[in-house]
This record gives sequence, C-alpha cells and structure tokens, in this order.
Amino acid sequence: MRSVILFSFLSFIVIFAATFLVTGVFKGLRESYAAKTAAPAVAGADSLSLERKSLQARAANLARREGEIEDLQESLELERAVLAEEFNKLSGLRDGIQLATGQIEEARLRSLKKLAKVYEAMPAREAAAILSGMDVDIVLEILRNMKERPAAQVLAALDPGRAAALSNMLSAQKEN
Repeated sequence: MRSVILFSFLSFIVIFAATFLVTGVFKGLRESYAAKTAAPAVAGADSLSLERKSLQARAANLARREGEIEDLQESLELERAVLAEEFNKLSGLRDGIQLATGQIEEARLRSLKKLAKVYEAMPAREAAAILSGMDVDIVLEILRNMKERPAAQVLAALDPGRAAALSNMLSAQKEN
C-alpha cells in the first residue's frame, strides 16, 4: 500500500508539472523572475552609463581647457619673444643715445675750450664786454676753461656785481 501511495503521489507531481509546462505557467514564472533579477542590473547599468557619460564629458571639458591653456602658453611665449626683441632694440637705442650724448658733450667741451682760448687771446676789456651779454652758465664754462691769469683779468673788467656773482658760482662749483 505504501508503494501505491508513493506511486500515486509521484504521478500527481509529474502530471501537475506537465500541465504547467504545457500551459506555460513555468515560462511566465521564469520570465518574471528574470525580469526581477535583471531590473536592478539594468538600473545599475543605466547608472554606470550615466557616470561614464559624465566622466567622458568631464574629460572632454578638461581636454578643451588644456588646449586653451596650451594656446595661452604659446601666445605668452610669443609675447615674451616679442618683448625680448623690443627690449633688445630699446637697449640698442639707449646705447646709441648714450654714445651720441657723450659725443655731443665732448664736442661741446672742445668748443668751450676753443672759445676759452679765443677769450684768453683777447684783451680783457673786450672779452668782458662780450661775456657780460652772454648766459651765465656759458660764461662760467668759459672762465673754468681759461687759465687763471686771463680769467682774473676778464673778471676784473666785468661789472663788479656780475663778477661777484660769477666768482661765487665758480667757488661753489669747485667745492662740489
């Protein structure tokens, strides 16, 4: 009897399973189970996809910014080169100006020495008459370049007030 019950029970299970297979109930259960387990995976995949897109967008933005920085660096290097070239040009001009200024100053001093010799050769009264109408700075330079004796004679022939002022200026410049 036991074997009959056992056989009946096993037959019932086989018939029951075959019925479900034929009607597709297991198929629906399998699909719903697959859908339940796949849904989180799809949601995770969507999340990963969004993160990947976000990272790609950031990478593209960084690449664009790096390109801009490289362009700015190149522009800066060009500007530095231009400024260095301009600086060199200005240095050359400055050196040229200093050289020309030195040459002009030498020529002026030569001219004043020649003029001082001319006034030394003149009689003191005539030289004083001419120098009294000239600019004080030029008269001082001429007197400075003259020998002491002719310079003293010219100062003596000048108006006493002007001679005193010139003497004060000469002594102040010698102290400096």
